[in-house]
Amino acid sequence: MSSIEIRFISKDDMDTLDIGLQEAMDAIELGLKAHGEKKVVMPSKGHLPLAFPEKLFNILKGYVEPVNVAGVKIIGDFHNNYEHNLPSELALLTLYRPETGAPFAIVDATLNTWMRTGAVTALGAKYLAAEHPRVLGHIGARGTSWYNVAMMDLLFDFEEIRVTSRRPESRERFASEMSDKLGKPVQVKATTQKAVRDADIIIDASRLLEHQVLVEDAWVKPGALIQAYGAVLSVAPSLPFSVDKFVVDDWNQCKQSPYGQFAGLIQSGELRDEHCYGEIGEIVAGIKPGRETQQERILFWHKGFAISDIMLGTLAYEKACEQGIGTVLTYYKNPRDM
Repeated sequence: MSSIEIRFISKDDMDTLDIGLQEAMDAIELGLKAHGEKKVVMPSKGHLPLAFPEKLFNILKGYVEPVNVAGVKIIGDFHNNYEHNLPSELALLTLYRPETGAPFAIVDATLNTWMRTGAVTALGAKYLAAEHPRVLGHIGARGTSWYNVAMMDLLFDFEEIRVTSRRPESRERFASEMSDKLGKPVQVKATTQKAVRDADIIIDASRLLEHQVLVEDAWVKPGALIQAYGAVLSVAPSLPFSVDKFVVDDWNQCKQSPYGQFAGLIQSGELRDEHCYGEIGEIVAGIKPGRETQQERILFWHKGFAISDIMLGTLAYEKACEQGIGTVLTYYKNPRDM
């Protein structure tokens, strides 16, 4: 057996790699296509609840055939981490060779998680939004929000971007920094209604601890796309039934996982197979059409899955090897090599 080395890619290393928005979206799009073509192995994510919804670990695992990599990510979702000056989400991703099971990378997956979530949000809009969306309404100012807004604006160059969040200081800081980053004004709104009503694309990236309707059904206009991916129901529970298309990332995972935006409706038996139009991977792969008319109201629920983590983690690993970034650790030393 050969010796085994692992490349550790830290948060600082990830910043140094400076993965571009477009190259991240390209990698994630390939992963979504593989998922749609069933060229992946992906059990439902697991959970280790310590005090849900304030403290929760999610365990995501999978294998992606096109890149021939398996991976496992463990991510902590700790709501009050801002009190410790830490991100609410802290994650590590390990990557493995499927031929031997040998690990070859440990990657900081906090930034990866934010970036891959933003990429799935943007790609959902690419395939499901109406033509030439002008107005983005965004709820939330946490880590994923930076990539949601930046990646979608890269695709659509919005005329108007509105944002809101629970904490005034958070939304003000987010809007100020995002305005500088995009080179255009990002408007701060005091209420969710003012932020999202009649927007062309609505993103709910809120972090609620208990059920509260932040987006009413009537605020979602004909032709709008709404995406909601919080751990707690935060949009009108009528939406999965009233929209023209209800799309998910992985329906099996949606049905298996006890947490997530519409998990309660699934567990009660109200939200069933017949209500789900399809998975975003099927649409990316061309197996099912996405938006078919400009008047369709479409709801996209993505819980996040291991395929996206593996695709972005593999991209980070390849760039790190090319640039000589990261710390190489000896995991196993073959006695014959000594």
